[in-house]
Amino acid sequence: MYAPRTLLEEPIARVAVRGKLLAPWRRRRFHAFGADSVVHKPIAIYGPWQMALGERVLILHGAWLSVEKVAWERPAPVVRIGNRVGIRPYCTISAAESITIEDDVILSAYSTVIDCDHTIVPGVPNVLQTPLETTPVHIGAGTWIGERCSILRGARIGKGCIIGAGSVVRGQIPDHSVAVGVPARVVKQLPQS
Repeated sequence: MYAPRTLLEEPIARVAVRGKLLAPWRRRRFHAFGADSVVHKPIAIYGPWQMALGERVLILHGAWLSVEKVAWERPAPVVRIGNRVGIRPYCTISAAESITIEDDVILSAYSTVIDCDHTIVPGVPNVLQTPLETTPVHIGAGTWIGERCSILRGARIGKGCIIGAGSVVRGQIPDHSVAVGVPARVVKQLPQS
């Protein structure tokens, strides 16, 4: 465990202790909740029985984690988060069909991953009352998503990619690419390790 001085001086130590205390409860609620994983002070967790988190996942405060009601009857899990994934503060992950985030992905603060769009129906006053269009989202291992990115329905990001801050991704980004912009476009290929 941590020494009292460490708890006072290292905020992440307090996050780890709180995570360990809540882990048994989270394991009962989630489809899978890996060893040493922490979900720290989320705004909301909606449909956790449809979410699987790998080992050593760190989801920091302010996260919105949601499996929409239309996906509750799908085979579990609808949201799959691999091992050693880091999700910075105030991120949204919302699935109505399928979101897969592979191992070692970093999702920077204020970013969104969503696999659906609301539709426009004449005569319906509010998009929350219209059907959803869904397409799975997949983020490959070792990818780094920059701050304030939007990963939208149908995005398929390869392994070892970097998505520049503020980018909007819909469609395919090949392995080991740097992509930036709105919409995100590949600007560079990274060396493969």
